[in-house]
Amino acid sequence: MSENNSAPDSIEQEAPDNVAIESRLPLTAIDIESQKDMKSGRYHALRGLHKWFAGRPTPAARLSVLASAYPGQIEADKLLKIMRFGPKAMEEGISDYIQEKFAQDRNGKTIDEHYGYPNPNTISPTEVQLSNFHEEVKEAWGGDLPTLLDPTAGRGIIPFESIRYGFPTISNELNPVPSLIIKAGVEYAPEVGSLEEDVEKWGEKIHKEAKRSIEKYYPTNSEERTILSCACTYIIRCDSCGGDIPLVSKWWLNQSSKGGAAVRPKYENGSVEYEFVDMDRTPKSEYDPANAPVSRGDAECPFCGVVTEEKQIRNKIHDGDFEYSVYGVNYEDASGDRKYRAGDEVDNQGMKKAAERVETDFAMLDFLSEPVEHGLNTSQIKRYGIDQWQDIFIPRQLVVHYEYHQAYEKFKDEIQREYSERRSKAILTILTLGASRAFSFNSRLSQWYDSRGYPDPLFTDNNYAIKKMFGDNNLSAPRRGYVQSLSHVLDSYEELATYDVSGDLETHSIDAASLNTEISKGDVDIAVVDPPYYSSIMYAELSEAYYVLQKRYLKDIFPDLFSSTLPNKDDEAVANPSRFNEIAGDNESKKELANQFYEDKMNDIFSEIHRLLSGNGIMTVMFTHRDMDAWDTLTTALIDAGFVISATHPIKTEKTDRVGLQGKSSADSSILLVARKTSETSSDESTLWENIARDIESLAEEETEKILNSEYNISKTDTAIAVYGPTLQRFAEAHPVVNKKGESIRPRKALTEARKAVTSVIAEKFLNTKGFEQLDALTRWYILAWLIYENDTIPYDEGRQLGVAAGVDIDDIKRSTKLWRGGTEVTLQGYQDRVQDIILLQDDSVDNPSSRKYPVNPTDTRFTYTIDLVHSALHVYDRDGPRAAWKWLTERNLKSNDEFKVAITALLEVLPEDEDMYEVLTNLISGETGDYLDINVDHIDMSGLERQTSLEEHDK
Repeated sequence: MSENNSAPDSIEQEAPDNVAIESRLPLTAIDIESQKDMKSGRYHALRGLHKWFAGRPTPAARLSVLASAYPGQIEADKLLKIMRFGPKAMEEGISDYIQEKFAQDRNGKTIDEHYGYPNPNTISPTEVQLSNFHEEVKEAWGGDLPTLLDPTAGRGIIPFESIRYGFPTISNELNPVPSLIIKAGVEYAPEVGSLEEDVEKWGEKIHKEAKRSIEKYYPTNSEERTILSCACTYIIRCDSCGGDIPLVSKWWLNQSSKGGAAVRPKYENGSVEYEFVDMDRTPKSEYDPANAPVSRGDAECPFCGVVTEEKQIRNKIHDGDFEYSVYGVNYEDASGDRKYRAGDEVDNQGMKKAAERVETDFAMLDFLSEPVEHGLNTSQIKRYGIDQWQDIFIPRQLVVHYEYHQAYEKFKDEIQREYSERRSKAILTILTLGASRAFSFNSRLSQWYDSRGYPDPLFTDNNYAIKKMFGDNNLSAPRRGYVQSLSHVLDSYEELATYDVSGDLETHSIDAASLNTEISKGDVDIAVVDPPYYSSIMYAELSEAYYVLQKRYLKDIFPDLFSSTLPNKDDEAVANPSRFNEIAGDNESKKELANQFYEDKMNDIFSEIHRLLSGNGIMTVMFTHRDMDAWDTLTTALIDAGFVISATHPIKTEKTDRVGLQGKSSADSSILLVARKTSETSSDESTLWENIARDIESLAEEETEKILNSEYNISKTDTAIAVYGPTLQRFAEAHPVVNKKGESIRPRKALTEARKAVTSVIAEKFLNTKGFEQLDALTRWYILAWLIYENDTIPYDEGRQLGVAAGVDIDDIKRSTKLWRGGTEVTLQGYQDRVQDIILLQDDSVDNPSSRKYPVNPTDTRFTYTIDLVHSALHVYDRDGPRAAWKWLTERNLKSNDEFKVAITALLEVLPEDEDMYEVLTNLISGETGDYLDINVDHIDMSGLERQTSLEEHDK
């Protein structure tokens, strides 16, 4: 293995005409393994080295590597066996076995016990398996194993699985933070081997040195107690009375099923103090920790009751008009038990001492002083006055991190003298990752996790956000401190070091569009690409906090990695609108400029891969996004770079650590797009869109039927994404596509047609209501949204595309109908949010604010949309009772209104039973109102529901 060494010159070899990933694959079994892989504690050991913001389950990475190399079609059992799925002795029927086990109850067994074989992450192929597999692959590839490239490697799971299976591998990752993970886990672990004794030795030295300097900042009233962590908040002063307002939304320290530990505030003379409350012995009727000053972002003064609004709070924190306050402490007693107490004066003394240190120690002035620049994510903390990265810490946290870095620096030269260059770099890297992990649990951005009684890590939701109740971790303590963080990293490293790995590795950390500076043409045979997630994750912005700390530790060890002030944003392939704040104008919006940048960047990366690939080399792309713009942009870049799509596969790949993405535009399934270089003999003749439009519609319908009728377990939500693959493949085959005017057609148009077809098939299959297609477009859109997404909140682009399929522009109707609200996501509105109050409408003497706020008037006799009529009926029933509803229905002769009855029936089919609207609907079709409407719902299972039986029942 080597660092930044170009691959040697090689004779370009031709790829097989067909490889396994272009054929049928046992996707259901692989999906099940991916779901197992997503369970806590089963992740690839690379995940334990350090936080990163995206990644695929091992099965997806392993499949992409093996199936991209194996010639022709591979038998399902053979593929699953080499992937290490299934019991050791089982040779046939592995896929059926996995599916059977997935359907069975585990009955208290562990996952591995239930399935009868170990976690595939933990085992490599046997020598015999690998030898036989290599023999077949070599023969098809001209005598040598193909070389695999991952140009955007992230934390490196694809390269690791590639070298694990013996392939010559080239890994590249632009961002230094995941590049460091790759160095530790993909480079050093297989080559350097175990570092357990060495890291523990130096980690203990660093810990003891730092602990001596830190102890005075965590004083206690009892020498037999050790502070583990503190629950902290901000105290602002009320502008009205000058009283202290702690910015706490709940006073729990550790909430349990029995009760737990909490704090009770004591407000006296404008100040606040705290006392401990044992909630195991205190009923909530006596004290409820949920009663606190902050609610919905605003804070009510406990002395005068005046509310300070969220914007005012933000301004006070921005201007430094606040104090830090410890309101609770988690400590360990002499017996090692973990307990809680309220914050008191001794804690204030420790905080004050740390603040004095920061103000007087000039050596600390430039510690983590790199600027926080405006960005899509960082703007959240900029609004709170955080201008340098050291500002995300309270003074005590900053001192703690500084002292651990100083202790590391004290021993660094000694480590370098004692070991070889390679081994010392590995040791220093693991020590740095341990410190970086510890930092993640100790900042103003680390929420106090009251369900467990300690601080959450920095990125529970993949964004920067000031937490008004945060944790202050004592890193010198025995729990959740530096030692534990380092131990966690070391355990992951040691596990990786035990795996059998035989492939050669070459690593780079440069722009993926400039790999020609390090790799020669034809040196790559297979590219497996997990590209950046379009607009979902701003990697460089999110990694800045980690980067500035890691740079302090390693800038002289890896000067090329940590040469810049902050991570490289200019070259990362993301659609980040904030980068174009100053140049956007009337002609192009920030979003349009960001989309174009992403497309150009991915085009450059795909073009570079095209140049590097030998002969008829293979490129497999894993991509996940619900936003059609993302697929349109990525596919355009791929086609323009000279590729044609040869196969596609839907596969479940999404991890729980992708929670909280921008716009919540994540999906459960990805598409594997398999691509080959466009043949030099390919025609440049254009294809008329009108000639393939019906073909694409038919293809999408067939694929949807195939997915819904197959054993492949996929949600209605992700079916459209699964159909995107074959749709894009057909579009790419016809490229370039133009309309009758000769204007270029983008992939988006094909995807829009596919979406319409998918929606139509799903509605036909799952809606048994006759006459649904005769409903107006708006009502159909509303019902389809509930049908497909099964909740009231969906990504905006999903809602917009569904509107196209239903024949309505949802942006045009947003303000006038208020049928949905939101920006980056669509929240469907119920009758409570749209219909004016009928009681107030009938009383002319009373002002009716709902008439100004809501667009639907239930006293009308004619309605533009059927959904308005339905919502009005539900409102009348819910607000004025069944007797008034019966009268309202009969006055409008709704028993003869087929559209009204169809819409009600369809809503009963699609609404979740726990939805409030569902309960009112069931009552409306029951009792005398139900007898009047006479709606046949025999095909809907409504057993077990309590339903209205008479008009009088409601009045009792």
